[in-house]
Amino acid sequence: MSDSQPSMPRFVLIKALNRALLGRFMLCGVVLVSLLEILALMEKTTPILNRHLGIRGILTFAFLHLPALSIDILPLAFMVGTLFLLTQMTLSSEISALRAAGLSTPSLYRLLLPAVLIVGLCGTCAQYWLVPACENALTTWWNRTDPLAGQDGQPEDDILWFRAGPTLVRIGQIAQGGYFLRDVTIYHRDSTGLLTGTEHTNTLTYTQGRWHPDGAQDLSLSEDKSFVNVTKGDSTFIIPAIPSTIMTLSQSGAFVTPGQISAILHKGAPASLPRATYRMALFGGMILPFEIAVMLLLTLPVIYIPPRAGLRNPLPVYVLGAGMGFVILQGMISALGNAGTLPAPLAVSVGPLLGALLGLTWILRMEER
Repeated sequence: MSDSQPSMPRFVLIKALNRALLGRFMLCGVVLVSLLEILALMEKTTPILNRHLGIRGILTFAFLHLPALSIDILPLAFMVGTLFLLTQMTLSSEISALRAAGLSTPSLYRLLLPAVLIVGLCGTCAQYWLVPACENALTTWWNRTDPLAGQDGQPEDDILWFRAGPTLVRIGQIAQGGYFLRDVTIYHRDSTGLLTGTEHTNTLTYTQGRWHPDGAQDLSLSEDKSFVNVTKGDSTFIIPAIPSTIMTLSQSGAFVTPGQISAILHKGAPASLPRATYRMALFGGMILPFEIAVMLLLTLPVIYIPPRAGLRNPLPVYVLGAGMGFVILQGMISALGNAGTLPAPLAVSVGPLLGALLGLTWILRMEER
């Protein structure tokens, strides 16, 4: 009985600190997400109302767009919440009391790690499985509610190109949530990448689990590659994608699950973005808990504010600036990773490593004072 008693105050302290930190993180996250959601709705409200979708359409867009926004602001929201908590504890002399009880800065960091793990792991799971589902539903809903999508004579604003192994596919227009395609061409290539033939159809409709073409034509090269044979296509027109896959490929970002990324990188599944972008999407989710841990480290210097200084001390502003700089730096390095300039593991780890070194250096200098 006596062996368990010394650990009880520590457990109570861990529970109180992490509960307070998670509460402030949720509050800051709600505020930041609301601001970003308002900005997104300012851009989309007019098109939504022009489609006669009304308030329900606005709420649908906001709800489906919410997970992606939440992941984008997750590290920054955690930092702002931590900044509020530690600044309040410092100015109210709670940090001084903990230090007098023998709590060091590394020990305080360890006490707050449960909140880091909770937020980081939940963010990783959401980025891997919740965001792809919501973004696919949003893209499908937006395409399905477009009254002009798929109409003949409409301008082809977003031509979709994607690859599946050696095969290339071009889609001129997408309508009805991916169930109706116009101006579809399949380019068949050999193992060396040379073109061997094409299939083209004016329209393509997905019903009963298969694609049905209208106005199909086949073009094939002769054996000596000297001329092209043009023949009328039959009812068999197979593209390596179903409507939900088409809508995922039409998105500007890599909102895919780890299973889909593995299929793209190793099994030749349909892909419309560079392979480096999919690698970054895979490793970016893994590194998210470490980014949040770095944000906590960058926030710790505020505990060195003298309680009598109050809010006149500029240290919280410097901490917030360091966090914003870390976010910008990580975004710039991620762009290099998406372009294939840096390997994905290096691109996602350089930013947190530099941020951790900055945080440790900052804390050590504050300890020396």
